[in-house]
Amino acid sequence: MESKNSYQELISFGHKLLMTSNLEEGLSLISEYLIDITGAMRCSIFLYNKESDELWTVLATGIGKIKISSKEGIVGYVFKSEEAIIENDVRSNPYFFKEVDNGSGYETINVLACPIFNSRNELIGVLELLNKLDGFKEDNLQFIKLFTNFISSFIELEPHYPRDN
Repeated sequence: MESKNSYQELISFGHKLLMTSNLEEGLSLISEYLIDITGAMRCSIFLYNKESDELWTVLATGIGKIKISSKEGIVGYVFKSEEAIIENDVRSNPYFFKEVDNGSGYETINVLACPIFNSRNELIGVLELLNKLDGFKEDNLQFIKLFTNFISSFIELEPHYPRDN
């Protein structure tokens, strides 16, 4: 991942995201962009539902909606710890939740997962990238940390964003 080029592409991406007309179009754009720029094969955005204490996907490329406890899987670990991680061998990670793979038939090999915070610095979800052929690197993680800050306002401002009332 070449940083200078990546950040220039991020600015261009931001302009496109601002021009989207709805959440679904924006999420699709986010997924396409991240897969293209990082080399990951899949992208998911999990949002937190406080009432049920679950994480659910508003975006999950290649699979239907996923709903898990906020304590399950690498995504749950990232959510609870509020720390981004790279795991290039998920089978050796004690937090890996293989039931999603078992149910979908997809094999997760490596993961990059990063918490998403809203404008009040409250944790609202997790962005997850799967299966980069040569594994995720530290520069991928640094870029995704910046990127989650970039897209959090888009997610938060959408009318479908779950709000506590």
